[in-house]
Amino acid sequence: AIWPGKLSNKFYKYFSFMYISINLVIYNILLTINLIYTPKKIEMLIPEMIFFFTEVSVTVKVLMTIVNRKKIIVILDLMNCDEFKGEDFNTSYIIEKDISIYKMGWKINATLSNFAYASLIFLPIIMSFIWNTKLELPTCNYYFLSDDIRDDYFIYWFIYQSFGMYGHMMYNVNIDTFIAGLIFIAVSQMKVLNFKLLNLKVNANSGLDEKEQDRLQTLKLTKCLEHYNILLRYCMSIQEILDVIIFVQFAMASIIICVTIYGLLLLSTNKSLMFMVSYLLAMLCQIFIPSFLGTLLSFESENLVFAGYNSEWIPRSEKFKKILKIFMERAKTPIVLTGLKLFPLSLGTFTSVMKTASSFLTLVRNVQDRQDGKI
Repeated sequence: AIWPGKLSNKFYKYFSFMYISINLVIYNILLTINLIYTPKKIEMLIPEMIFFFTEVSVTVKVLMTIVNRKKIIVILDLMNCDEFKGEDFNTSYIIEKDISIYKMGWKINATLSNFAYASLIFLPIIMSFIWNTKLELPTCNYYFLSDDIRDDYFIYWFIYQSFGMYGHMMYNVNIDTFIAGLIFIAVSQMKVLNFKLLNLKVNANSGLDEKEQDRLQTLKLTKCLEHYNILLRYCMSIQEILDVIIFVQFAMASIIICVTIYGLLLLSTNKSLMFMVSYLLAMLCQIFIPSFLGTLLSFESENLVFAGYNSEWIPRSEKFKKILKIFMERAKTPIVLTGLKLFPLSLGTFTSVMKTASSFLTLVRNVQDRQDGKI
């Protein structure tokens, strides 16, 4: 309900408004009120805080997708330009291979997410029918409601939270893979550009004179520069879209990781252990994948200098060498995506988050040991 495509009719707009109002706005308002009314016991606050901070991240992703719709369309148009399609078999193979990897990643993400959703929603229903176990609300307990109202309308609350959870899960799946896809396409195009520069050579058996060879090589280099300029525009465009999303996602994921690690110290049941561990792994993947792709993008952009140097530039004219020199000077500055210009999207940032979480865990353990009289 947040992406109608280039064309949308008024009925879709009505549907989108109603869906977002019910499934996002009201859903999050109830979740916020529930957190306020949650009993001030740490073991009860932890799962509510985890869901709340997750919803903050989801909401920002949805809002930024809606607000930046025109910018996203510009990016999609850039993807369809001739420079991004590959000129020969080798460059087309690089692009098609990376597209296949991306599609496989989306399928794995969607499959695991739907399996986790089914385990959380349908497995407790089956267990309640077979072993007569108590069925609980899947997301939060709505502590602001009285026990009578919660029990009398339990089935309605359960259905509402189940549909809301699925909608938000698919928001995460599609927007996260879309973000990864935008960065992955930039990485793929950098690979293509590196390949074209490395193979900027003349066939010895071409039979062309030196002047004609130089003209053809200069023309190829000019096309590479045009490709690079479009790629820079593309990266600037995705930076504008992902700037806030990256910051919020890393901030919320860092908080959730710390809260989840603390929750692991207070576990009392195997069910809680499975929930905390699976949620922790999901949060790690949510920040590791864009961090890895951001690092890969910077690495491939830095390699452009070496690719240009390894091209056949020695026998070329001064005009060719001047163009190549200007290109290499620009390529010395690697492409780095950032979150609100506060931190780079890189494995170094991911490592810093994990170090912070580890320090937090050590601090909590020391406090607990002091309270227990072990220190």
